[in-house]
Amino acid sequence: MGESKLTKWQVTQSELVLDNRWARVRRDTCTLPDGSHIDDYFYWEGNDFAQVFALTSDERVVLVRQYKHGVKDIVLELPAGMVSENDVDPAATARRELAEETGFDAPTWRQLGILYPSSAKSATRCFAYLALQARLVHSTHPDATEIIEVEKYSVPDLLQLIATGEIRDSNSIAICLLALTALNRI
Repeated sequence: MGESKLTKWQVTQSELVLDNRWARVRRDTCTLPDGSHIDDYFYWEGNDFAQVFALTSDERVVLVRQYKHGVKDIVLELPAGMVSENDVDPAATARRELAEETGFDAPTWRQLGILYPSSAKSATRCFAYLALQARLVHSTHPDATEIIEVEKYSVPDLLQLIATGEIRDSNSIAICLLALTALNRI
C-alpha cells in the first residue's frame, strides 16, 4: 500500500448551531485542497459509544432487540451505549452497557478497534469490543427510554441473520466481522 497524496480540508470557521441533550450540530466553513470553499458543511458531534460482541462459553452471541427512534423501527444489534463523562475509558462503557442492557459480564475483554459510523456527517466514534466467556450475572438495568429483549444466537445463526437483513445495524455487522476474524472463524 502506497502513501496517499490526499490532503485534508482546512476549517476556516466553525459554529455550534444546535446543542441539546439529543444532538450537537456544527456548521463549518471549509477550504478544499483545490482552493474552492464550502460555506455550510453541517455535521453531528454525537457522543462516542462502545459496542460489544459478547460470546458465551456455549458459543452464543448476545444480542439486543429494541426500538430505535432514528430509523423508527425495532432493531436487532449488539449491545452498545454512549461513553459518559464518568467512564474511565471506552472499555468501562462497554462493560457497563453489556451489564445494563443484558445482565451479562465477561472475564476476558479485547478491544477490536475504532469505527467511524458516519464519517461524512458525524464526528462520532464507535469503540468495538470482544467479550469472551460471557455469562449472565444479574438482571438488566436499562435506561428509562430503553425496552430491551435479550437474545442469544449461534455464530452460524448470527451470520444468517446478517445475510437475510434481520441485522441491519452497520456497526453490529462490522463488529461481527472484526470479532469473527479475531476468533479465526472467517
